[in-house]
Amino acid sequence: MKAAIIDDLETCREDLQKCLHQYFSEHYAGETPSVKEFSSGEEFLSQFQPEAWDIIFIDQYMDGLSGIDTARKIRERDKLAALVFVTTSESHAVESYGVRACGYLVKPYGYGDFEKTMELCGVEKIRSARFIRVKQERVLLREILWCDKDEHYTQIHTERRGVLRFRVPFGELNGLLAPYPQFLTCYKGCIVNAERVERIDALAFLMDNGASVPFAQREKKTLEGLYSSYLFQREREDALL
Repeated sequence: MKAAIIDDLETCREDLQKCLHQYFSEHYAGETPSVKEFSSGEEFLSQFQPEAWDIIFIDQYMDGLSGIDTARKIRERDKLAALVFVTTSESHAVESYGVRACGYLVKPYGYGDFEKTMELCGVEKIRSARFIRVKQERVLLREILWCDKDEHYTQIHTERRGVLRFRVPFGELNGLLAPYPQFLTCYKGCIVNAERVERIDALAFLMDNGASVPFAQREKKTLEGLYSSYLFQREREDALL
């Protein structure tokens, strides 16, 4: 998850960082959020790109551009990012609906308040909508079955769109998928999406669309361990959510 924190007070940014990392360590172990801090709305907007952020925490009272005005400018270009206001007063709560904010944290808040706010934000929906961008193509993580190499091409196998081919190094795709624990490296030049795996059958991953992704005997024990660990973590997440 890519999160931005916009607050002119360093201590407040640090508090949000701690809460975010605690939340993910408790609910999504193995997945670390990518967090960037900004000290003003102007600083954030000067670097802002649509679809670059999953969730944005915005302090309402800042020098310069206010939180609500920052949110309005964000919404002009990005309709989907989850917005959470962090403020000392609830007086702007009604205005927050105008920019479709999904959360409202009132200072001082505890971790329990933060946890409830994250639940209201629909973290699972945010996670299911995540995507990578290869060249100019956007690919939802959930639609990826597996990835492999074909000479100078990197291939992404999907269920609905077939095989997407890109003339980019396989290592570049591997870097894009590395932050997401569901993507397991079968061998050099092959990555499988564990969320789309039904089971391991002999020397292959059997995918939920019926496809089979083979691997070598020497890799079996390692891959069984990785897949088993992933299943355990998924069951744990389901129990916590």
